[in-house]
Amino acid sequence: MRRRKKLSYYLVSIFVAGLLLAAFIWAIFNVLDFSSSAGEARFGVTFSHKYTSENLGLDWKKVYLAIVDDLGVKDIRLVSPWDWTEKEEGQYNFADLDWMIQEAGKRNINIVLAIGRRTPRWPECHDPLWLKELTKEEQEKKLLALIERTINHFQKYKNIKIWQVENEPFLEFFGQCPKPDQELIAKEVKLVKLLDARPIMVTDTGELSNWQRAGSLADILGVTMYKTVWNDFMGIWRYPWPPAYYYYKAQSIKKNYPSVNQVIVSELQAEPWSIHGKNIKLFDIDDQFDLFSLGDFKRNLKYVKKAGFPESYLWGVEWWYWLKTEKNHPEFWNTAQKIWQK
Repeated sequence: MRRRKKLSYYLVSIFVAGLLLAAFIWAIFNVLDFSSSAGEARFGVTFSHKYTSENLGLDWKKVYLAIVDDLGVKDIRLVSPWDWTEKEEGQYNFADLDWMIQEAGKRNINIVLAIGRRTPRWPECHDPLWLKELTKEEQEKKLLALIERTINHFQKYKNIKIWQVENEPFLEFFGQCPKPDQELIAKEVKLVKLLDARPIMVTDTGELSNWQRAGSLADILGVTMYKTVWNDFMGIWRYPWPPAYYYYKAQSIKKNYPSVNQVIVSELQAEPWSIHGKNIKLFDIDDQFDLFSLGDFKRNLKYVKKAGFPESYLWGVEWWYWLKTEKNHPEFWNTAQKIWQK
């Protein structure tokens, strides 16, 4: 009996010591600041005209002009959703993106253009209705044709600095998409490289991946950074990762893949994580701010700098505008203005 008590005591002591050591290591990593390694951090935004129109019910052109003129943003990631670009099979419509890129060019704004089947905003894969009638092989041919047509059309614009091929293409459990196909994604990247010399960005989830597959294909690796999310088991969940978690993963990618020129944050959370994909407009304002507060926004701006990233694209500019104009809550918009109007 005495031996058992002694053994139990030792086991509990070892467990407690292990917890204390883990907490100490986490605390050390949490205070590490890598901001000096990146120099002055640069911020841009992601803008989806489809999401702005269909989900928020806003005049997307009006929103876009407010972004480039009122906010004064200098870097924008634009989205080319397939169902808006090729609504009818074989009939391509690039007019909306032409207008946005031209307006950006007038203001010396740099553009990242996200292309492919999987592009930013839910449901991730923005398939045109006619695509489901085709076989897998036919769908792949159509996808490669879309990419070729898109690059050939937009390569005339000098203010497009980066082509983004697909969006988080290896994130299997999120979005209404086919299973990831690394061979197909590699074909897409190779095709873009053949057509144009500008760097290619491939993106990955910052929190739930080691970034290796995306890094193996990229000139620039883009990763997400979401600090506050929702899941069915925990409700509101705040990732505990310290800035060093991202920093050392980025250093590993640069070491393992010398062709990766840069690792940046392609999506820095600046809006609430919607519950079950529900339209954010349908949530009470107080619930939206519980999911993502102004304090969360400010903390994320500091956090991404501490993680040492040289460039980050904020995710949520459409929501800031909706809050300001539809709900009389300009706080997010006004806070963001200070980023570019120093």
